[in-house]
Amino acid sequence: MKAPRPAVIVPSYNGAELLTRLLLSLARQTVEHEVVVVDNGSTDGTREVVEERFPETRLVALSGNVGFGRALNRGVRASTASTIVFLNNDVVCQPEFLERICLGLEPSSDVVMAGGVLVQAEHPNLIDSAGIEFDRTLLAYDYLRGDPVAVLDAGVPDPLGPCAGAAALDRAAFEAVGGFDERFFAYLEDVDLVVRMIAAGGSCRLVPGARALHRHSATLGSGSRRKNELMGWGRGYTLAKYRLHRRPRLFARALAAELVIASGQLLIDRTAVGFGARGRGFLAGLRVPPHPLPDVPTPTKAISLTGALRRRFRLRPRSGRPREPAVNG
Repeated sequence: MKAPRPAVIVPSYNGAELLTRLLLSLARQTVEHEVVVVDNGSTDGTREVVEERFPETRLVALSGNVGFGRALNRGVRASTASTIVFLNNDVVCQPEFLERICLGLEPSSDVVMAGGVLVQAEHPNLIDSAGIEFDRTLLAYDYLRGDPVAVLDAGVPDPLGPCAGAAALDRAAFEAVGGFDERFFAYLEDVDLVVRMIAAGGSCRLVPGARALHRHSATLGSGSRRKNELMGWGRGYTLAKYRLHRRPRLFARALAAELVIASGQLLIDRTAVGFGARGRGFLAGLRVPPHPLPDVPTPTKAISLTGALRRRFRLRPRSGRPREPAVNG
């Protein structure tokens, strides 16, 4: 079976060096493809690098930073391929990445999402993300994160959806649900997209052989105030958009989880921004039409809040303040 010719959509913000590594890896792919880089108003010479070193790449140059999901939507509109691949600019793909992840799609059987495997750049024997899992409150986490890459050889279940840092999607299915919700500036927009695609009858397939190295949170930094704010807003918005407050038991569970997470950020990251951000996001979510909450299977790996907080502590920068540009994704 021959892989379709995909359009690779890459958002970037002040990440010229990272983007160069990605584009060099895409030049070594085993299938033909088009690349669309959406530059979110970078000031570090990103546009010049793309135009001078990668003239075959289509550059969508925006005047300012419009956010992650909106940039991806712009990239899709600038392409014509029926298969779309989303990549973060902080990944480096193995040569067969595109071929393998595109072959994972099977729209005729409603497999309209395919997820690749992001491997930790600093620890290439460990998985950074193999997609997205979430519970009934839509509390999400990176599937298989921290597990050894060797678990893929034994075969693992498919995740609920791919993360936007390494995803292949059927364009028709993506457009049928309206693409990314542009009210999210960054973070959790891929969770929201997956929820809507599942509600529309779609499913995801994990492609273990589609692998790329990933520098996790290379732009904002894990534990940064800005990332905690964006994550908090997105979580509050999600709870309201799917009207979880109309389901008392689920909502109570969600509130307990968010209290633990925001309190952990206060203790570990020394910022209380997550509390207010969740409230503002919730109010914003109430202003959009309600969306159906799809039935989802029990997560294949239990979500542990204490484990998530321990992981956050390990990822927190040991010295200095993390960079806080607006967003890269």
